[in-house]
Amino acid sequence: MAAASGTPAPPDAGANPVALKVMRLCKPAFHFALPVPFPPCAPADGEPQPGVALSGMLTLPQSFGDIYLGETFSCYISLCNTSPVDLAQVGLKVEVQTQLQRETLVDSSVSDETIAAFAPMQTLDRIIEYDLKDVGIHILICSALYTDSTGEKKFFRKYFKFQVNNPLSMKSKTHVLAPHNEIIVETQLQNAMPHQIFLKSVDFRPAPQFEAIALNQFPPAPASAAGLGVCSDVGLPAFGHLAYLKAGDTQQYMFRLRSKVPPAQLRQVATLGRMDVLWLTSMGEAGRLQSNTVQRKLPAARGVEVSLVSAPAEVALQTPFELTCSIVNTSAAEVQLQLHMPMGAGGAIVIDGLCTRKLGALKPGQATPLTLRCIALEPGMQTVAGMQLVDALTETVHEVGPLADVFVQNDASAQTPAVPHVVL
Repeated sequence: MAAASGTPAPPDAGANPVALKVMRLCKPAFHFALPVPFPPCAPADGEPQPGVALSGMLTLPQSFGDIYLGETFSCYISLCNTSPVDLAQVGLKVEVQTQLQRETLVDSSVSDETIAAFAPMQTLDRIIEYDLKDVGIHILICSALYTDSTGEKKFFRKYFKFQVNNPLSMKSKTHVLAPHNEIIVETQLQNAMPHQIFLKSVDFRPAPQFEAIALNQFPPAPASAAGLGVCSDVGLPAFGHLAYLKAGDTQQYMFRLRSKVPPAQLRQVATLGRMDVLWLTSMGEAGRLQSNTVQRKLPAARGVEVSLVSAPAEVALQTPFELTCSIVNTSAAEVQLQLHMPMGAGGAIVIDGLCTRKLGALKPGQATPLTLRCIALEPGMQTVAGMQLVDALTETVHEVGPLADVFVQNDASAQTPAVPHVVL
């Protein structure tokens, strides 16, 4: 169905033989109360599920209505010859102007596309669709040209202004998991529209340096005392097979970003990716919105970077095991490094052998491998930490921080094979 558009500018005082009408095309709305969640299974007898609050009535749009970023703006434009005489060379040009750009949607005003003869009450009809990519004021510009019965070329233009609003509020924050070389992105999604929407998909489009893993798949919750089930994959009450958000509702989403680059390079990556949300209205009209790029605050620069190459997932109590690391000089000067592991700094895991070792000189950008032989003194999940790298030239101490987490078994069972991974 169609709803009348915004009020155009007043017409000229002189009679215009061509009438231009613009109507926004949109679907009617259901006349019903807020949907009642129900389990997806239907009764055995095939009767409709009770308590849905759908009346079967439709409400036709009475005004231009609201329109939101990510939706498709559709309108019907009609030119009609209201004069009793024929017109010639009739053309139509439709443009959309935003605060950032001006785009032509239809242009039949050029000489080879105009209508040569335009009889009385003849119409030129067009349906226009435009994907809304910017918020703020949009202006639909409709220009018509024709040649009247005297052979004079004439031209007029009408403007229709409408506001495009932001449908969703998205706020993101990040958490760095240094021991795993991963970043957690947590996004709060709020429905800013005055009506409920049905979420078809909520994804994170990562930057090329990452791969994204969604952490939003949860098993269905048990039915409550009122008999209302929660069967959505994203933890929301479900309407059919889609999760819905009422006006003002908020939902949290989490994604784990696994790095594809070494830790030293990852420390220079600030752009993580974008949120991508696809929703449907009650009548099935689709909208899609991508957020601004999610940024993180870069960590402070280090002169020396240490990354873990491999480590065993499980080790035996009081049995030596090995860790393989890589040390990179990320500073602009040469360093003379010494490995130092203070007694007791490693907690339940200590170095097997000398606590101080010379690693030699490293030029800027140069890397060197390092193998640590350690012994676990306590069972359970333990962290390898406490290592220091001291520059003998400047006496600068570089704290390495946690290197790896290993599970220490309380028996003499064999170690599991080393699992290659990279951590800060």
